[in-house]
Amino acid sequence: MKKNIILILAIMMLPAIGNAQLGGLLEKAAKKAVNKTAEKLADKAADRASEAAAKAIEGEVDKRLPKEQKKPATAASTAQVTYESLMRQLPELPSADQLVKYKEAELNEKTLKLIASKVTLFNTKVLDLAAQCSALSYADIDSAQVMDMAAAYTGLTTEELEALSKMSDEEQQAWLQTHYSQQRAQTAAINQAIDASGWLEPLQPIIDRWTTAGQHADDAYTELDNKLRPIYKKYASRLATATGSERTNLLVAYYTEAVPHIRVAVQKAINIRIAEQLPIAEEIEAEMVKIRAAHKDAINQLLNYPALTATQYFSEVAHLLDIPQYTE
Repeated sequence: MKKNIILILAIMMLPAIGNAQLGGLLEKAAKKAVNKTAEKLADKAADRASEAAAKAIEGEVDKRLPKEQKKPATAASTAQVTYESLMRQLPELPSADQLVKYKEAELNEKTLKLIASKVTLFNTKVLDLAAQCSALSYADIDSAQVMDMAAAYTGLTTEELEALSKMSDEEQQAWLQTHYSQQRAQTAAINQAIDASGWLEPLQPIIDRWTTAGQHADDAYTELDNKLRPIYKKYASRLATATGSERTNLLVAYYTEAVPHIRVAVQKAINIRIAEQLPIAEEIEAEMVKIRAAHKDAINQLLNYPALTATQYFSEVAHLLDIPQYTE
C-alpha cells in the first residue's frame, strides 16, 4: 500500500484514537517552549513522532520495539518495551533556575540561549519518548486490521480503500475530494461507538476508577492555582498596563516566584499518572485484548488506556513553561 494513502488514512483515523492526542499536545508544548531557530528542533522531533506513527501503521515499527529487534541479545536489548518502561525514561524535570533562564530567553527572543538550554534538550527527549509510545500502540496491528479500522472510521469500503491504494497521489486526492463524505464517516463512527458502548459496559467500573485517578492528577493544578493566585495578585495591576521590556521583566519576576510551585505540581501529577492511573489502565487493557479479539473491526473505538495514560503523562510537562494568569 502506498505511503501516501496510509498517511491520508492516518489523518482520518487518528482523531478518533485517544493516544493520537499525543502529537498535538506535545507539539503544542514544544512550540510554546521554543522560538524561531529553536522551534526547528521541536519541529524535527514532532516530525519524528509523525513518522513513527506512520511507520507503525504500515507495520514497519521502529527497531527499538521488541518485535523488530534484531541486534545480538543483551540484557538491555531483550528487555520488553512497554508504556511503563518508556514513561520511566522521562528525564528529571528541569530545575527551577533552568526553567527561569529558559523563559527569560524565550520572552526576550534569545534564540542561541534557547538552543543551548537543557530545557530544549528535555523537551526533545520527551517528544522522542512520546513518539515511541505512539508507535508502540500500533505495533501489533497488521495490514488487514488497518484496513478494517480505516473502513470503520471513514465509512469507506475495503474495496474503495484497496482502489485508493493503487492510485497515484493526484488520483487519490481527486477521488477523496469527490467521494469522501464526512456524514458517511460520522454515521460509521457513530454505529461503531454504539456497538463499543455495549462491549465496554462491563468495564465501566474500572474505567471510572481510571477517570478518578486522572482527576487526582488534575487536582494538583487546582492546588497550584490556589498557591499562585496570591503571587499573581502582586503583579496583576502592573501587568495590566505594562508593555515591552517592562512587561517582560514583570512576567519573568512573577514566573520566578511561581515556577517552584509549578514544578512541584507537575511532579505530583506525573507521579499519580504512573503510580496510580497506569496500573488501572493496564487492568482495562487486559480486558480490551479479549474484546478486540472478538471484534477485530472495532479497534479504533476501543481506546488503548495505557497509551492514553502515557499521552497524558508526557503532556504534563507542558505546564512547566506556562505563566498562569488569573482574573478576580
